Amino acid sequence: MSSRRHQVGLAIVALLGVALAFRAGPLYWSQYPSTLDGFNYAASAQTAMDTGTLGLTGRADNLFFTAVFAVAGLVFDTPALRVTQPAATVIGTGICLVGVAIARRAVKESATVSVSASAVALVVAGLLAVEGLFLRRTTVPDSDLVGILFTLLVAVSLQYAYRTGRRRWYGISGLFLVIFPILHTFTSFVVGLVITGLTARHVSRRLSLRSLVGGVVIAGGFWAYMAIYYRTAETSLSLAVPYVDRVTAYPGLFVAWAIVLVVGIVWLQHTSLRIRRAIYLGTIGAFFLVVALNAFTPIYPGTASTPQIVLALVALLAFVALSAAVSLDLISEGDGGTILLALFLSPAVIIGFSLTASLTAEYFATAMRAQTFLHFPVVAVAGVTLARLLSRDGSSGVRRFLRLAIVVVVVVATVTTAPLAFVNMDTGSVPSTTLGSEYESVEFVSTEYSGAWTTDHSLSRVGGHTFGANVSVTPTASWLSGGPSPRCAVLSQQSWTTTGAHLFPSGPETVPSDVYREWTGSRNVVYTAGGLDPTVVSLPRSNATVC
Repeated sequence: MSSRRHQVGLAIVALLGVALAFRAGPLYWSQYPSTLDGFNYAASAQTAMDTGTLGLTGRADNLFFTAVFAVAGLVFDTPALRVTQPAATVIGTGICLVGVAIARRAVKESATVSVSASAVALVVAGLLAVEGLFLRRTTVPDSDLVGILFTLLVAVSLQYAYRTGRRRWYGISGLFLVIFPILHTFTSFVVGLVITGLTARHVSRRLSLRSLVGGVVIAGGFWAYMAIYYRTAETSLSLAVPYVDRVTAYPGLFVAWAIVLVVGIVWLQHTSLRIRRAIYLGTIGAFFLVVALNAFTPIYPGTASTPQIVLALVALLAFVALSAAVSLDLISEGDGGTILLALFLSPAVIIGFSLTASLTAEYFATAMRAQTFLHFPVVAVAGVTLARLLSRDGSSGVRRFLRLAIVVVVVVATVTTAPLAFVNMDTGSVPSTTLGSEYESVEFVSTEYSGAWTTDHSLSRVGGHTFGANVSVTPTASWLSGGPSPRCAVLSQQSWTTTGAHLFPSGPETVPSDVYREWTGSRNVVYTAGGLDPTVVSLPRSNATVC
């Protein structure tokens, strides 16, 4: 037994090594953050490192993540901009480890699932290491990264607190809940729904005045704490508070979806397995349908459609989603099953809210963020199905072959989705990180040119976050759409002639190669850089400086 446990442990460590290697992928192309918000966190962290204080400026929800990068930079004596991506790589791998532990515990506690918990842990570790969209979100240096980790931890600690009544679990839960509003606004809404769902399930199991009052204090207290903090941050500290206005614009609708969550988490654990599968497949099917339709016409008008390569890779995730439907008996009872159900329903409810509130760019971004939280619970349950298929004995050779074939198909399909972590979701181009040549071009035009300048969305964010540049996207978008040439400095890229310029939330726009060459030839080129995506900084020959 000890030898087998040792072998399983080594195998999990090896799979976590694979997870770490995949999450280090962006570092192959660039040392810079693989998400644009990472430049903002790095700039704030560098300021904190230089001054020794966390400034109450910008957003109300970037304090904790800024502190993480600042501490990492001080510990390793490295500029914050250089430490953000490596730190994200390590944290993302930690999420995989916690996810494996939750899946293993869920199986051990289940009375209906008879499969080796170690086998499930191995399968889930492998799937989490390479599943494309989960890999993407657990690779980028964004607040969601720590948010996902803390959401898993608070779900476990609160569920155990409700079951055991031990103060230490309540204390751990309280510590995490205090952090969330200063960590990330959106993730605070997700975790608020998670604890609301767990509380509803706890009250339904142990209906009493004590459980009811305690649940209201915990869940209601967190929502009140969120509201008071963000209201104070916005009105008294003049800090930006994203996402809150999207909920307050449709408060009744949000409450209605929260009621769906409360009713659903109680009902689904009591209903039949057939109904449970029907609800799950209907929900997942609707999400895949939205992605597919968006490839042909934007569901949210004015936003980017899904590139064909992205659609093809996302479609492969259907194999994982379908395999999870087989083992939904896991969520019928036990702490682990309840945790997984709450972790699935909460982001699903936010997606439902985003689809029914308003078809605008803001709710498109909300739905996109919410879907990243769905992947762990789906993969965890899918891992149980694959472990069951691998562990069944006593059947004929044909059936054994078919079971193995199903496992191979699901695993290969999951591995094939890994490029989603490195693809630009609006253009389908690779890589999705900021290249060294791009950063140097932004640095040049931001520091050597005193006037306003223009470029696409991605590079404008780098310039604004890192250098405080006076940069705008509108003149570039206007020119690419057939308007006049910008009358100021332009940072352009060769990819504008192929996959297109990033104009988020709108779709990319392209310019023919010959037109691009003629256009740059008609301007004063003051800087060029090679690399994977050559860049050009050009000025109008009229010496105009106003975009």
